[in-house]
Amino acid sequence: MNQHEIGKKVLELRTSKGLTQEELALKCGTKLRLLKKIETGNLSPRVLILKKIGTELDYEFQFEDNDDTKFWLLTLHLSNFLVLPIFPLILWLLKKDEIQGIDSHGKDIINFQISMIIYLFASMLLVFYTVGIFLLLGLSLYITIITIINSINVVMERDYKYYLTIKFIK
Repeated sequence: MNQHEIGKKVLELRTSKGLTQEELALKCGTKLRLLKKIETGNLSPRVLILKKIGTELDYEFQFEDNDDTKFWLLTLHLSNFLVLPIFPLILWLLKKDEIQGIDSHGKDIINFQISMIIYLFASMLLVFYTVGIFLLLGLSLYITIITIINSINVVMERDYKYYLTIKFIK
């Protein structure tokens, strides 16, 4: 099933049950905005969300047995610890057409890593003025914390956000 077919099916099942979008979103523990995007076919839902929706609507959506999307997304996000955009670039190029979600995650991570390299390089230049030491420590801490938070968000199938990122790849 493609995302438009899934959206039509969710809409059909929800209306046949007499539920509003707000009621279904609340029952599924998801955001109304997310459910609206799924129903319009603008978003392909993750397996966990689709299972929750299927449970609430008494319908079993068919999934591929070898869905290793979460593994690849987590690997991509954890590559931030390397602060080298080569590994995520290779992974993104190899898997972007094959695995759903890799394209947008890969672009975000590559942009984040390139931005952090620029910031780290600028901080190293400022080490001679002492302020660079604090910038280097702050950036290292920031990279560690944001990588952990976003990796957890990916595993939990929540939204992630990389702040201080320059969009080189759109």
